[in-house]
Amino acid sequence: MRIVKHKVDFNLSKEKFNYCLNYISEEEKDKILRYKKYEDSLRSLYGKLILNNMLGLNRIEFKYNKWKKPELIDNSKIHFNISHSGEWVVVGVATKPIGVDIQKIGKIDLSIAKSYFSKDENEYILSLPQSRRNDAFFMLWTLKEAFIKAKGMGLYMPLDSFTIKMLDDKPVLYSDKNEACELSVEKVEENYFMAVCVLT
Repeated sequence: MRIVKHKVDFNLSKEKFNYCLNYISEEEKDKILRYKKYEDSLRSLYGKLILNNMLGLNRIEFKYNKWKKPELIDNSKIHFNISHSGEWVVVGVATKPIGVDIQKIGKIDLSIAKSYFSKDENEYILSLPQSRRNDAFFMLWTLKEAFIKAKGMGLYMPLDSFTIKMLDDKPVLYSDKNEACELSVEKVEENYFMAVCVLT
């Protein structure tokens, strides 16, 4: 497994941006150019260029599963996932299904946890001192996103259909389907959480 995280240069010139598009398939190029904001186009471009570099490919081409998760054409043995938030882009590559997620920490209405998280996760957040709850929410959110991205289902998989518990500060998945995975989470700088999930 390899994880690469990289900060986006939002001052990248349009000339360099257009040059970098030459390393992307026409289909992916169209998707990048459809973003309304230049910053969103840059994040998407960075993710694909990092993946190109990690895999040593001249040009990246994807196919998509029925839940719209991208996969490499003609190479089912390599799994990857891309995430971006704020200044950061993260790319994970593995020989097993992998999900990565990075989220910028901000102020959040913690009632969202009651609506979308499992009962145990919501109780865990509320058990913490007030000063730690916001971070706990974003930590769990990134872990849950990483898991559903590894599954390849995106938000077609309800966030409250499984539970992630912190046991001795290590995240552990609990699911009625007896699914197994390796989870990890870390802070990137002071304002981001990054999570990785590899299905085992």
